[in-house]
Amino acid sequence: MYDKLNKAEKIVFDVLSVILVLFYSYSAVLQPASTQYHRGIYVIITYVLGFMMYKSKHKLMRIVDYLLILLSIFSIGYWILNFEAINYRTGAETPFDMAVAVFGVLIGIELARRVVGTVFVVMGQLPDRCRDAF
Repeated sequence: MYDKLNKAEKIVFDVLSVILVLFYSYSAVLQPASTQYHRGIYVIITYVLGFMMYKSKHKLMRIVDYLLILLSIFSIGYWILNFEAINYRTGAETPFDMAVAVFGVLIGIELARRVVGTVFVVMGQLPDRCRDAF
C-alpha cells in the first residue's frame, strides 16, 4: 500500500510516522504528555495515516480523502484545544460541540470501514441482542 503513494504522500507519511515515534518516546521517557495531547496526537496521526494508506481508487474521491483528513484534524484538534472546557460543561454541550463530535464519529466509522471492512462496521451498529448471534 505504501508503494501506491505518490512522492509527496510518502514524505508526509514518513514524517508523521517519525513524529509519532518521537512524541511517544519523549512522553514515555522524559515527560508524560497531558491526556488530551496523548490521545489526540495519536488519533490525529493515525487517522491521517489511515486515510493515506486506504485511499480511494477514483481520482475525484481522492479529493474527498483529503477533505476527510482535514476534517479529522479539525475535529480532533478542536477536542484537544477545548479539552478542559468540554469536560467542565459535560452534559451542557453546545450545538457546535455536538456537530464536531458527530463529524468525528462519522469520520471514525468511515476509517474503520476502509481498514476493517464493511461487515464489522455494520455489526458494530447492530443492537447487542443481534450481535450475540454472531
